[in-house]
Formats: sequence, C-alpha cells, structure tokens
Amino acid sequence: MPLNQDEPILIKFEEALTQAALSSSTIVNYLADLRAFLRWGKCDVAPDFSLLQTSQDHIRLYRQHLTDDLKRAASTVNRHLMSLRKFFAFALQLGAVVTDPTAGISLVQDNGKATSRPLSGEEIKKLLQATQRGSRAGLVRRDAAILQLLLHTGLRVSEIVDLKKDDLIFDNPGVHLQVCDANDETKTRHLPLTSKVCKTLNDYLLVRPQTSTTDQFFLSQEGRPVSRRTIQRIISDCAKAAGLTGISAQSMRRTFALQLLSETQDLALVSERLGHQTTNITEQYLSVHNNQ
Repeated sequence: MPLNQDEPILIKFEEALTQAALSSSTIVNYLADLRAFLRWGKCDVAPDFSLLQTSQDHIRLYRQHLTDDLKRAASTVNRHLMSLRKFFAFALQLGAVVTDPTAGISLVQDNGKATSRPLSGEEIKKLLQATQRGSRAGLVRRDAAILQLLLHTGLRVSEIVDLKKDDLIFDNPGVHLQVCDANDETKTRHLPLTSKVCKTLNDYLLVRPQTSTTDQFFLSQEGRPVSRRTIQRIISDCAKAAGLTGISAQSMRRTFALQLLSETQDLALVSERLGHQTTNITEQYLSVHNNQ
C-alpha cells in the first residue's frame, strides 16, 4: 500500500490533534514519529506496509529497532511508542482498525530493556503452582487454564479474551483451538493442545458460570467475559505470589515460541503457531528475546 493511501487518516489525526488544542510543535512531532514508523515498516517488513495493517509484533520489532539498531535513548523510544499509542487510540475510536496493536506493549526502561523476558522451567513451575493458592475453586481453575494457554499455545491476551466455547474443537488427530486472526477474521489458525492443557480447560468448564448468556470461554464469577486488564492482573498476581519479576503475557508467549523452536527447529511452524504474517517477523521476534 503506497504511503499516500495512509495520508487520509493521518490528515484526520492531525485535524483531531489541532482541535484538541495541542501545540503545533507537538503535532509535528506526532506526525514525524508516525512517518518514521511507516518508513521502517516499508523497509523492514514489506513495501506495502500500512499503519492500518499494523500488528503488535510490528510494534515490538520497531521498539527493538529503535533501541538496538538506532541506539535511541529510552526517553526517545518511549516518545515514539506514545505517539503510536495516541494514533491507534484515535484510529480505533474512528473505526479504522479493529484492535489497538499498541495495547499491552510495554515502554522501555532506562537501560533500554523492555520488561518481558522468557521464563525458565523452574519459573514456569512456580508460576503455575501460584494459581492453586486461591480460595475460590472457579477462579483457581480459570486462572490456571489461562496461564496454561499462554505458556503452551502462545496466544495473545486479546485472543484469550475473544476465545469462545465453540473454539475448543474435539476431533482427530486431537483436541485443538480454533483462533481467528486479529487482523483478518476470515483467517484462522489451529493450535493443538496437550493432554495436560486439555485437562486444565475441562476442569475449568466444570465450574464455569452456567447462568451466563455469553459464549465467551473465560468469565468472571458474575458470568461476564474477562477483560485484558483481568488477564494482566492474573499474571501479575500469580507472578508476585511466586516471587517472580519481569513476567508478562508477552514473556510467556515468547517462552512458548522459543521452546517450540528448540524442540522442532522449524521456524515456519513457530511462525504459523504465533500467527505471524511472515517468518521474517518470527526470526526477528526470536532473535531479540533477551532484550524484551
């Protein structure tokens, strides 16, 4: 997609910033940051890269580009990220995008590192044990199922929130999840589930609120669909209970990807399971794991 096809929404964004009475220099900086992101995308992702087709993985790779390739200061990297957050919040409100790709993307610390990192085997064990310390069986089983999915399927938080009961498929060669692509609802990927994960999901379904009228898979005790914030809180609370730091949904997704690559040496398979658009994105995603 040529650059000028992104111009209409950039013009609308500029108009919105002007109406919000922001200073001219602030508006110029927002637009400059967005165009810098576009130039990177067209060079490093695809010639037809567009703001409106941006994914979370693109945002993370760009963050890494700013910190590692360009050696930008943390304050500069975070300014770029905040510009992208501002734009995609506007685009989401406008209906130009279905999801906000900056949601859940952490800012960098003063040392240039983002907060998420892969987990060791011992840390995974401690994290899962922490889910069993609650007093309410329904929440214990729900939280355990959510963490198992994050660790063993590499699902994004948004995909877990959107998961429906009918997305759990029982057929040959085994049980799997059917997950819709966040950027294209006509595309789905199928994620096989281990017997351990299946048991965890079935254990949760036994105590899932039956009075709810929604078909969302994961619910609150009141029968309402869980939110991104709820899942992030579950991760944070369990990590704290386990005495762990630097644990996030992204670090769990990365843990899954690195383990799968180690077991299979199949980059294309990892890319497919993660829902990446290209193996190039996956390669970059995995090569920088120590910095995220």
